[in-house]
Amino acid sequence: MKKSFIFSALLLALVAGFSACGNKEKSSENDILEFWVGNVEYSINGINITYLYPKTNEDTWTGWVSMPVAPSKVRLSPGATIHPPATATQNFENEVSYTVTAEDGSQQTYKVKVDRTPYLD
Repeated sequence: MKKSFIFSALLLALVAGFSACGNKEKSSENDILEFWVGNVEYSINGINITYLYPKTNEDTWTGWVSMPVAPSKVRLSPGATIHPPATATQNFENEVSYTVTAEDGSQQTYKVKVDRTPYLD
């Protein structure tokens, strides 16, 4: 009888532990936090991610990576996934869309593009 009671108590504790794990709320965060191509960090402004060409005094382009290329670093919200995969080669001279999916299934689409309009450092 005593062994049966101990076994039942352990089984109840195990079931309660697994039930508590199943009730964890899934995150709705679906953000791109960092986006890099080569050694250049792109600017994130809402759903638009761009790289603006800096222009030097000699009127030459700097910071350019030949396309197509895969991003060198993409940091997402914890638990989120991205499609197409961040390892896929893209031509960012044309707008590329990435869909980020949160743990709860909510999605957000980001548009990534190189902007050839120069700005002065």
